[in-house]
Amino acid sequence: MKRGLGCLLAVLVILVICFVTAGPPEPVPTPPGSFSFAALGDAPYYVWEELRFRTVLRDLEQHDLGTVIHVGDIFWRPCTDNHYRRAFERLDRLRHPVVYTPGDNEWTDCWEPGSGAFQPLERLARLRRIFFARPPELPGLERQPVYVENVRWQQQGVVFAALHVTGSRNGLGRTPEDDRAAWERLDASIAWMRQTFAKASSAPAVVLAFHAGLALEQPRGHEWRKPYEPFNIALEEEVARYGRPVLIIHGDDHEYRVDRPVPRLQNLTRLEVPGSPEVGWVRVVVTPRAASPFTFSERVVPRWKYW
Repeated sequence: MKRGLGCLLAVLVILVICFVTAGPPEPVPTPPGSFSFAALGDAPYYVWEELRFRTVLRDLEQHDLGTVIHVGDIFWRPCTDNHYRRAFERLDRLRHPVVYTPGDNEWTDCWEPGSGAFQPLERLARLRRIFFARPPELPGLERQPVYVENVRWQQQGVVFAALHVTGSRNGLGRTPEDDRAAWERLDASIAWMRQTFAKASSAPAVVLAFHAGLALEQPRGHEWRKPYEPFNIALEEEVARYGRPVLIIHGDDHEYRVDRPVPRLQNLTRLEVPGSPEVGWVRVVVTPRAASPFTFSERVVPRWKYW
């Protein structure tokens, strides 16, 4: 009996230690000659994910990151000013510069009753006032006029850009006014992307971040591509012309993956960040002049980790 009780206590102690300490792996230094940045999005959506997201923020703080790139969906309902401010403040407290590009949850879907039955364009204007009143503190950062969420910067010669392209069909299909604004915004993002490649003519690599999944693996004219087709065509043209490594980072589908979505463009790599119900981020290490300059490590918080 005593022996059985002792074994049970030992098992309980082991379980307690695991539950208290388990989480993302310990940080590792960035190799010499390289730099690293974080990519995340599509979380937290629920109260229990908010608790796990605190661990994500603590984990980010422990790393030597050049930038934290958030590809949108900072929450899921409601689209209130208070919710905006709460999400902004927790990112703003990070010691690393944060580049954020909006997702569909923050404004295009805000017309839904569960999100507050707001006018999407009104919410976008409010989102810009709260999140984009001041630019990220990155040397040489450029912002696009009017579409101030579109930014560009460099690190060790690698050119980065954030582009406002959201999921939910890019905000199309609700009202004529919303559709006109969506196509104008997409045109602005295409122009910003083309300018980015022009500025990267001698750069070793380009990194583009946005929210939407784009359905690049589908053939042209496919239903899932239609809302993004002008952007996709321009992206494929620029990647082919550039000829050197290009990394695109997005969320939207909530499934972590690293692949080459367009087989004929072997210099194009796609990173989709994990999303709800997974809560975490991806550490990207960049070695600028390497043949394969990007390496990836997913850092997800266990679903039971609330402290």
